[in-house]
Amino acid sequence: MVCSRGCFFLAQRSDPLTTATFTATSAERQRLISILAASAWASTVLLILVGSIVRVTGHGLGCPDWPLCYGRAIPPAYTGAWVEFSHRLVGGIASLQILVLAALAWRDQRTQRWIVWPAVAAAGLLLVQILLGGLHVVLEIPPETGLIHTAVAMLIVGLLAVELVVTSPALEGLRSSAQHAVSNRPLLSLISAVAAATYVLLLTGSYVTRSGASLACLSFPLCGSSAPAAQRLMDIHMLHRFAALAVLVLSGWAVGQLLASSSEPALHRYAYLLLTLLVLQSGLGIANVLLLLPMWSRVLHLSLAAVYWSAVVILWAAAHSSANSSIPPPAPVPRPAGSPPP
Repeated sequence: MVCSRGCFFLAQRSDPLTTATFTATSAERQRLISILAASAWASTVLLILVGSIVRVTGHGLGCPDWPLCYGRAIPPAYTGAWVEFSHRLVGGIASLQILVLAALAWRDQRTQRWIVWPAVAAAGLLLVQILLGGLHVVLEIPPETGLIHTAVAMLIVGLLAVELVVTSPALEGLRSSAQHAVSNRPLLSLISAVAAATYVLLLTGSYVTRSGASLACLSFPLCGSSAPAAQRLMDIHMLHRFAALAVLVLSGWAVGQLLASSSEPALHRYAYLLLTLLVLQSGLGIANVLLLLPMWSRVLHLSLAAVYWSAVVILWAAAHSSANSSIPPPAPVPRPAGSPPP
C-alpha cells in the first residue's frame, strides 16, 4: 500500500472526529475570551473601588516606595501599608486578566476588529497605568498624576466594557436589539454624545477631588456663599455640577428616544437600567455635599460612576458594532457517519 505523508494528513483532516475536535477547541477559546472579558471588567471596577478606599482613608502613601512596600515584597503589619497593598494586589489580579485577554484576542480573533483592538488597547493603557501608579507614589501623590491616573483607569474600564458587550452571549439580545433599533444617525450621535459627556464628567469629578474643591459649595442646587478667596474652588466645583446636569439631560433624552424608537424588551430593560444608575449616582453626588463627604458615599460615588460609564459604553458599542463583529456561536459539531442521533 502506497500513501505519502501528505495523503495521511489530508485523510486526517477530513476525518469527522478530527474536525469535531478542532470545532470544540475553537468554541472553548471563544468561551474563554468571553469569560475573561467579564472577569477583567469586574476586577477593574473592583480595583477602582479599592483605590477609592485608599484615597478617602488617606492611605495613598501607605506604601512609601514602589514597586516594593517599605522595601519588602510583603508589607509590614501597618494598617496603612496593607490598605495600599490591597490596591496593588487587586491591580495585579486585574492586570494579569487584561494581558491574557489581549493575548487570546490577538491569537484567536485577530480578524474581528471589535474584539481584538479593545483588548490590545486596554493592555497598552495598562502598561501606561502601571507606570503612572508608580510615579504617583514616588512623587508623593501630586494631584496632576492622580487626575491622569483616574482618566486612564476609566479608559481601560471603557475598553473592557466594549470587549464585554461584543463577546458575551448574555448580551446577545442587547446587541441585536440595539443594532435593529438604533439605526438612525441622530440617535447614534446622541448616544455618542452621552458617552463623551460622561467621560468629561468623570474628569471634572476627579479634578474637584484633586483640587480640594469638594466642599467649596455647601448648598444644593446652588453653590451658596463663600469667601472671595475660595472663588476658584467654587468655580471648579460648579463646573462638575454643570457637567453632571449635561449628562443628566443627554442621558434622559437618550433613554426617552430608546423607549420610543423600539418595542424590544431587552432594550427597554437596559434603558431603565441606565435611568436607575443615573438616579442613584445623582443621589450619591447630592449626599456628598449635604452630608459633608462621608466616606461611604465618596467610595460609592466613584465606583458607581465607573459602572454607569461602562453601561453607557456598552450601549454605544452595541449600537455601533457590526452584526458580524461579535464572536460567532459555536458551529455544530460534525458527527461520524453511522452514529446514533443525540
